[in-house]
Amino acid sequence: MTSLAVARNVLRRLLRDVRTLALIVVLPLFFVLLYGNSFSGSYSGLRVVVVDQDNGLASVRTAELGRITLEMNLASAFIDALDPDTFDVRLVEDEEAAIAAVGAGSWAAVVFPKSFSNAIVNEAVRAGGERKATFEGETVTLLPSDPLDAPSTVIVVDDSNPLLASAVLDGLDTAFAAVLETQRSTLDVDSLLDVRPLYDGRIRMLDFTAPGIIGFAMTLITVLLTAMAVVRERTGGTLTRILIAPVSAWQVTLGYTLAFSAIAAVQTAELFLASVLLFGVRFVGDPGIVALVVVLFAVGLQGIATLISTLSRNEAQAMQFVLFLLIPSIMLSGVFWPLETMPATIRPLSYAIPLTYANTALRKVMLTDAPLGELTFELAVLAAIAVVALGLSVFTMRRQAYSA
Repeated sequence: MTSLAVARNVLRRLLRDVRTLALIVVLPLFFVLLYGNSFSGSYSGLRVVVVDQDNGLASVRTAELGRITLEMNLASAFIDALDPDTFDVRLVEDEEAAIAAVGAGSWAAVVFPKSFSNAIVNEAVRAGGERKATFEGETVTLLPSDPLDAPSTVIVVDDSNPLLASAVLDGLDTAFAAVLETQRSTLDVDSLLDVRPLYDGRIRMLDFTAPGIIGFAMTLITVLLTAMAVVRERTGGTLTRILIAPVSAWQVTLGYTLAFSAIAAVQTAELFLASVLLFGVRFVGDPGIVALVVVLFAVGLQGIATLISTLSRNEAQAMQFVLFLLIPSIMLSGVFWPLETMPATIRPLSYAIPLTYANTALRKVMLTDAPLGELTFELAVLAAIAVVALGLSVFTMRRQAYSA
């Protein structure tokens, strides 16, 4: 009976606290909604650059008329077969420009040779045997020709994201299969393609997820540690005594930021070293650029953690508020599955999460050795988050001291 009385007393206190009650009710629903929306989307807007050099002609042997030339335009048929909901197809004429675009905004480049239609038709007849076709209003029998030494269709794919690369190749294979189906052929799609991964398959799934996991670990440790420490010092009266002294709010905020940023830097360095040395995670970029990303990210997290402490009356509430940051960070920032798979209704939320930009920047540097110039957008956003978060932290610091 004593235990039941204790339980009733605990529940009574919790239910009287409106903030805690709201968190108890809302947090599970928030988690399920994010989980369901994260996995319910499909790939969309994947940019593919296509160079169509195909002359659309096929020279074939016939039993009735000897060798004839058919108009096929199979490269155009392939382009039409690409799923418009999945791919954003850009047609260009320069092969070198198309290949250079891969990894710089485009996920793949497809280069059709001049004799594409000719090669497909002749290989289809060779594989399937004689078949009927219509030529200038007459029905003719197509005969197998000698094997041609025709160039393959070149596909260059950005494999820095193994999941996306697989989805791109699957989509291209489906389009090629649709073209072969028009020729009533059982040809193997792979035999017609020269697939060239941009990074030769050296980027593993572990390498792809490692930057995001490191960033999430930074978010978890930094925000939780900072928020709990500030709430503890505020409720214990330490923060009030500091601010009563001749110390300004910005000096106190800067002091907290420097202290916890130093801790975050040590922990992050430990994460990077363990990942690289123990598990061989790919790291081909400039460590200085990585350090810059980490510092900007850590400073922004300090400000966010201080704001969380402002909303929290005690450490338990601080923990619950931290979860509202951590759950979206792990689900919506592209750590495990690409942003391109998320529904348009929820994708904007991803762009409000600091980890999204830190994850993207770290991947670019660690996996592809991107220079500083290619990280301008991500660094600018992280810097803006840091400035805004620190500014709000300074504004609320004195209010925190007297709200204990």
